[in-house]
Amino acid sequence: MKPSETATEEARARNDEPSTFESIFFPNGEALPIRVPDYQRAFAWKMEQIDLFIGDLKKYEAKTDYYFGHFIVQAKSEGSWEVVDGQQRLTTFVLFLMVCRVLAPAESHASAFGMTEKFSTVSYDVEALKTIAGNLKGYLDVSDPFDAKKPPADDKIVNGLDLSRDRFTRSQRRMVLALLRFHQAFQMRELEQEKIMSYIGVVMKSLCSHHLTRRKSVAVSIFEMHNTRGIPLSILEIIKAKLMKFVYDHGGAEHESKVEQIQKEFGEIYGMEEQLATRSFRGKMTMEHLLNLHFRVVDDGNKSTAAEEFKSPPNNAKAEDLVTYLETMLHFTDRKKTTGKDRESGVEYALNLAKEFKKTVRIVSNTLPEWDDEDPLVGDVLILEPDLSCQFFLITCRLLESCREKADGRVSSEVLAQWEKLLFSRDFHGAYHGLNHEKRDNFPALFQQCRADRENIARVIQRYLADGFRSGATDGLQSLVLKHLMEQRPTILNNAFWWWWMPKLKYVLYKYEVTENAAIRAAIRDVMKGTISVEHILPQNWKWEWVEDEDLPPKTLSESERGPVREAVQKEVGSYINGIGNLLLLTRGENSSLGNIHPAEKMYDRYSTAGSYAEHAQNRKKWRSSKEWRALIHERGENIFNFMLSTLVDASESSRG
Repeated sequence: MKPSETATEEARARNDEPSTFESIFFPNGEALPIRVPDYQRAFAWKMEQIDLFIGDLKKYEAKTDYYFGHFIVQAKSEGSWEVVDGQQRLTTFVLFLMVCRVLAPAESHASAFGMTEKFSTVSYDVEALKTIAGNLKGYLDVSDPFDAKKPPADDKIVNGLDLSRDRFTRSQRRMVLALLRFHQAFQMRELEQEKIMSYIGVVMKSLCSHHLTRRKSVAVSIFEMHNTRGIPLSILEIIKAKLMKFVYDHGGAEHESKVEQIQKEFGEIYGMEEQLATRSFRGKMTMEHLLNLHFRVVDDGNKSTAAEEFKSPPNNAKAEDLVTYLETMLHFTDRKKTTGKDRESGVEYALNLAKEFKKTVRIVSNTLPEWDDEDPLVGDVLILEPDLSCQFFLITCRLLESCREKADGRVSSEVLAQWEKLLFSRDFHGAYHGLNHEKRDNFPALFQQCRADRENIARVIQRYLADGFRSGATDGLQSLVLKHLMEQRPTILNNAFWWWWMPKLKYVLYKYEVTENAAIRAAIRDVMKGTISVEHILPQNWKWEWVEDEDLPPKTLSESERGPVREAVQKEVGSYINGIGNLLLLTRGENSSLGNIHPAEKMYDRYSTAGSYAEHAQNRKKWRSSKEWRALIHERGENIFNFMLSTLVDASESSRG
């Protein structure tokens, strides 16, 4: 047994002294080397938890009954410890020490500060944390006063601390914000600088419990028991714990190395987790949601034999449903092994699942954004139908990958264009009215056919594009869509805001702006990621003083005589004000800030470089005249309608089979 372990065991054995943070992590008066393994998630505490920590420091400054929590650690052969549970608290204390060291350099010889040098976070943040520590004093000296409601932008943090822009993660940002909050607490006298050593003592003398093991299998077992029974965990942490525990229980003589394989895969997954939300194309992609999509079409990589396999778990599955699905699959494959009928055991299923999910996370967080840089249709179809398109890419990137590790396969731009048209035209025309959702489409069957005919994915999509998902009812799908749109043309041109298929309308407006105007693509996509607001250029609540005098009844008329004339004007404006040509996409905040001002006074500065936004600036004088309103709205509406027909519907002979 290592000397550090002996000291700790002796401290635990003394019944007259409870374990403290100091006795556990500073057994000989010096900090033990502590490392956060990559299978742990990165630093995740937010301001709420940081504020609670600051509150504890003040509350327990003069007390001795502060309980800092339970820690699970694994002893490594070289004398260091790996944190199995408790790394968020340890990281927070290290960050606090970093600020204290800047503010109280005379005390930097104190043993507690040794933890800042002996602590290593997850590998993808470890170098950044060292850089932050080295540059912290200069950064704090020139930083603006910290405001948690308006925290500094990423660029300001990266430049101020000399961090790598390409490797900057959300966890690094959270660490910097925690540092700024601690510094603010001293600046605002929430904490007193002269009491720094007392605050450090609150943690050092805090009561703690811990479990030390020298075997990974025991650490895994404790982790699973401690973290899946009532303590809130992310779905990813629960899945990891379930897989590790199952492999430990069923993995045979090699279970240690197999558990390490799963840890390695999840370490890489955690490294990409921060990119997942920030690089999504429509809103934030969570691990829970992506895991559901992965289970539906990939699982352990063997979903390929029947369309029914692509329907489970259901689209609306919750976290507990995903855990139940996983447990069912683990034990199902393991039971099959005992009968000699399966292709793999539950352990092999667990190993493959971890490997395949890592590949899925890489596809969504890296492959698709990089591909989108070359072909924006990738992001467009993810905006149009995020779940269906994500599943499509999870399948096709694997089918067309250059090697088993990369999953970097790409379908052609032509296939992407056909996929977009299929998604756009699949479900809103007259042939689908009255059919329930299950009968409207059958993407599981399409996915199964793509897997079965990987060399002809284009042909598979073309077949569905031509005749839809229901033989007979939707033969000649594109002709049906064209017929439906032409029948709906008056509604779209004059009353699109109340058209019953608003999601399609928003996508048409989005595509109309970005197809020929790449300069504003990023800005419009930001709109699509949030709560999309449809702006009326001419406000629905327009004002009578905007209407030119010759169109209004003379003031010499009585009120009863003026009424019918005003009603006629109101009816006239009402006949076109909700037309598609009067609609723009903005964020809800932008729409609200514009209010009901005159269209000639509206400014769309953020988007004014191109598209309808620039066109509006050019037509400002025309909007001054109420006589021009109908023509301006109708002309743009015709352009959008014709664009929709030419770009999002396939009228070619090939589309009809």
